[in-house]
Amino acid sequence: MTSAYTKESLLDIIEALPLAIAVIDKNRRVALANLKTYLFMNKDEGRLIGHVGGEAFGCVHHDDVPEGCGFGKDCLKCGLRLTVQETMDKKKPLSGVEAKMSFKGLGLRHLRISTSPLTLNREAVVLLAIEDMTEAKHHEQIRLEKEKLSAVLKTTGGICHELNQPLMAILGFSDLLLEDLPTDHLQRINLMEIKAQVERLGRITTKLMSLTRFKTKKYLSGEIIDIHAASDENDKLHQEKER
Repeated sequence: MTSAYTKESLLDIIEALPLAIAVIDKNRRVALANLKTYLFMNKDEGRLIGHVGGEAFGCVHHDDVPEGCGFGKDCLKCGLRLTVQETMDKKKPLSGVEAKMSFKGLGLRHLRISTSPLTLNREAVVLLAIEDMTEAKHHEQIRLEKEKLSAVLKTTGGICHELNQPLMAILGFSDLLLEDLPTDHLQRINLMEIKAQVERLGRITTKLMSLTRFKTKKYLSGEIIDIHAASDENDKLHQEKER
């Protein structure tokens, strides 16, 4: 049975794909591209077809050196260039290669690249598919931050609950001792300082248990939660909601 689909139908499908599809020749120039590629790069055919990859795609490092794309120090670690070059050299497809690339007008984008070696008009070329994963990466980062925040807050809440019980006991015994001491007793000042510090700890645990987000600050070689900054941020959010 003869298929009802034609070469034109296949071209229509390629044009409708949500991926940027391009053909790169042996000189690293863009030979063909689908509609998604033009839209992603915000370029017309004249500024894309026939141009070297970095220039065609608007890489911010294309003008770093007079020789252009492929000759700058950043080109040595360009995931897009390296993936295309490896496919061209080894004649083997690569799938789902993740890379970062900074584009003029687009900024830093997270890409997922797939390539396949082809022969067109007796010339070796590479079929390049680019999926922009920037928004997906952003949402994934937000999800991970929320999970990390949830774990931190649960741990913090449990610790504060356990700390509050001995703190209340120390505070209670401090009050009993103060009641038994004359007002001019030398140890009274020390007991009042103990009570003040216990009350301070109580205020800190209260802040910790009320956090809904956290900020960090540098400490030694790492980072710790900035309790006061996070608490102030929570207060601002709470005030904004009440307005």
